[in-house]
Amino acid sequence: MDFGTLFRLANLLTILRLFLIPPFIFCFQADMMVSALAIFAIAAVTDNIDGRIARRQGVTGFGTFMDPLADKLLIGAALICLTLFKHVDGGLIPIWMILIIIGREVIVTLLRIIFIAKYGQVVSASQWGKYKMTSQLVVVIAGLALLAFQNEQVTAFIERRYGPIYFMMYLPLVLTVGSGVEFLVNNRKALSALILSTRYDPEAGA
Repeated sequence: MDFGTLFRLANLLTILRLFLIPPFIFCFQADMMVSALAIFAIAAVTDNIDGRIARRQGVTGFGTFMDPLADKLLIGAALICLTLFKHVDGGLIPIWMILIIIGREVIVTLLRIIFIAKYGQVVSASQWGKYKMTSQLVVVIAGLALLAFQNEQVTAFIERRYGPIYFMMYLPLVLTVGSGVEFLVNNRKALSALILSTRYDPEAGA
């Protein structure tokens, strides 16, 4: 990959999203919820913008792989922060939800890496994968907004283990599982060849 490709605006925005993760975690853990919300919202906006730019200027292999990976790392960081929310025993989101969501992302990401290494095939995010990511971003932003702009009257309602953030998470949870199943189905030939150690031609399709 040449530096001209790497430093395209869309790819730079993807890299920026990765660099926003540490300050987001710091602000969340320091109870600076307005700042955490602002940082996460900026990262979410860059996700939308770099996608538009990439479609206009042309998609690169780096962007195809790194863009969804940056999204997964950003969402994973936010979900872990909500799970480890120090003011609520057990967190705002139960650990089993996080294990399912992050487990799906780890499996899909590892398979993407293997497909690239073994077959030279870059698997783009599907439409359902994009719905999944959008729902995760929206729910996290909504949850952060509730935490950032709450007042004394609603704190007990929001900062609870089975509160509104917990119930909102069911939408991205369902879409996460569904898009994971879709990924396996769409790439079943490559997956079968990998498991059975048989020949696979990416040009033949899924």
